[in-house]
This record gives sequence, structure tokens and C-alpha cells, in this order.
Amino acid sequence: MGEKFKGLLGFFYIRIYLAIIVGLNLLVWLSAYIINKNISDDLAILHYNVDFGANLIGNARQIYIIPLLGLIIILFNFFLFFAIYQRGIREIGNQDKFLANILFAAAGTANLFLFFSLVSIYLINFFK
Repeated sequence: MGEKFKGLLGFFYIRIYLAIIVGLNLLVWLSAYIINKNISDDLAILHYNVDFGANLIGNARQIYIIPLLGLIIILFNFFLFFAIYQRGIREIGNQDKFLANILFAAAGTANLFLFFSLVSIYLINFFK
């Protein structure tokens, strides 16, 4: 299993994907930390609706759910691809490359949207 894991990380495009995705997730964690650190009260606006205004107010530490969700998506997609890769194929075929692109691009896109959600939370809480 360790050899297959090293073999999977031996592919250049998978390392690039993982570097970008982990970098995005670290950016999301850093954003959540900055928001949590700068909130003076214990409460924060966690969701804002255009029609109703602030409709979810909670503890500022609940912001850490957002980067945790991004990490879960990354791990789920990586282990899903690893399970497919582990089925015994030494060389990754075109179908597996396509699946890797889909899974890792989806994880990156999800983390990018999570970062944008934290930016909106920051704007709502600090620029009223």
C-alpha cells in the first residue's frame, strides 16, 4: 500500500494538483483564523441573506467549520482516487487521468468557493 501511495504521488500532475489544493485550503484556514481573531465580540454574522439580512448569528469559532469542510472534501476526493488507483493498475490510463482531473479540480473549486464565502463573512462583519 505504501508503494502504491508513493507511486501515485510520483505523477507530476497529481503533485501539482495537491500543491494547489492544499495551498487553497491553507488560505481558507488562514482567513478563518483572521476573522476569528479580529472579531471583538463572541458572536459573528455567519450568513447574510439579501432579503432578510443577517439570518445566522453564532459563535465566532463556528467559522472553522468552513475550512474543515474544505479539508474533508480534499481528503475524500484523494482517497476515492487512491482507492481507484489501488485496484491494481500500475499505469494510470486515460480514464483514470480524467477522473483525477475531475476529482482534484472539484476539490480545488470547492475550496475556492469556501474562500469566497469567508471573504463575504469578513465583509459582512467588518464593513457594515
